[in-house]
Amino acid sequence: MKVCLDAGHYGSYNRSPADQNYYESVMVWKLHLLVKKYLEKYGINVILTREHRDTDKSLYDRGAASIGCDLFISEHSNAAGEAVNNSIDYPAAYCAINGKADGIGMALAQAVEKTIGTKQTARIEHRRGQKGDYYGVLRGATAVGTPGLILENSFHTNSVITKWLLDEANLEKLARAQADAIVLYYNIKSIKQSGWVEENGGWRFYLGNTGLYVTNDWYKDGEDWYWFDGDGMMVCDNWKTGADGTWYYLQSNGAMAKDAWVIWKDKLYRVKEDGSMFEGCVCLETDEKGAFRPVGIG
Repeated sequence: MKVCLDAGHYGSYNRSPADQNYYESVMVWKLHLLVKKYLEKYGINVILTREHRDTDKSLYDRGAASIGCDLFISEHSNAAGEAVNNSIDYPAAYCAINGKADGIGMALAQAVEKTIGTKQTARIEHRRGQKGDYYGVLRGATAVGTPGLILENSFHTNSVITKWLLDEANLEKLARAQADAIVLYYNIKSIKQSGWVEENGGWRFYLGNTGLYVTNDWYKDGEDWYWFDGDGMMVCDNWKTGADGTWYYLQSNGAMAKDAWVIWKDKLYRVKEDGSMFEGCVCLETDEKGAFRPVGIG
């Protein structure tokens, strides 16, 4: 499958009346890149209509850039006038008037509704103009045979929604929900992950092609040991106990420290060659450069 993603608007456009830090163009640029990331994890081929946020390109040409694709999505947030209006928050997919994107449009709008938790239900809309579709991006997509839709991720004239969309962690959730909706709608078989995979702002280690990752356990990769919490996320910059109650330190890269000094919360610790924390008295001597090193227990 091949999907064309479009970030609605360019530069710094459509400032929210609810929060001066919000621009629709900035939000959707971030969002469509995240959707691309999650779709590609499913093995879906993704192209973008523009390489840079500040690039201006005609609406028709952006839609026509989807030639050879199975789906065109233009990401947006909606507005109900120019003032704050907290009574309207429904997500909507404005689908091409030929109806070819109606099904996936509703699936995506419902994914937005569920993820954001809007009060109003998702819907699809069609808007006809004198030349067919009212919206230029949809005319362009239709002209090259691509089912197309504009996805309005609720309203940036709503202060609650604006605050939600300004949180980048929420954009991650929204992008993943959209990718999952596409995969489910088109019945795409997931490619199982293997090895180290960056997810949800951290790292997991997938076991072969099983689709399973290490959880609540130690795992040795190469010469280094790592600990993964109950959500399967690699733990770093912290201590972890072994089965016998011995403490081990996980460095910023997640690897267990060995034969090293550790500074943690402004205190100095020593870990031995097996990584276990040393408790006792350390005798020191200097090397040929005058640096102190431990040589034994006093």
